[in-house]
Amino acid sequence: MSKYYNFRNLDIIFVDDNKNMHSLLKSLLLAMNVVNSRGCYTSEECFKCMLEDAPDIVITDMSLNPENGIDLIRRIRQGEMGVDRYTPILVLSGQTSLKHVVSARDAGATEFLAKPVSVGSLHDRLVWMIENPRPFIKASTYIGPDRRRAMRGYEGMERRQ
Repeated sequence: MSKYYNFRNLDIIFVDDNKNMHSLLKSLLLAMNVVNSRGCYTSEECFKCMLEDAPDIVITDMSLNPENGIDLIRRIRQGEMGVDRYTPILVLSGQTSLKHVVSARDAGATEFLAKPVSVGSLHDRLVWMIENPRPFIKASTYIGPDRRRAMRGYEGMERRQ
């Protein structure tokens, strides 16, 4: 069981073009005591909200119209319009094939969570993001959290130094 966190002061922007998903996410976040959440239907709305008041976390779907979530993540990581490129980004998507997960990771997503989502799974993923921050990488072809996962507990001969 993960630790309990009081998320009352957490500010979250969620981006999804589905009205029903907005209601669900708002309810899930309220159940976790997240009282500062803003919902956006488009990438442009997200950027406007991020510039008005920088969030602690952005949650986005991969399927947005007219722009998709991958493009949104890349634009945030580029710091477009002056948004904070280091903002943690959680992808919440029904597109869960390895291809889609890798695509989100390679765009600069911090974490990925498959739909359908529950209070428990969302809480656990937010706790994971808080307790396991990853260094930020800026390279010629990638900007975002380190894509490598640590192999905690592995002490074999082939362990990286």
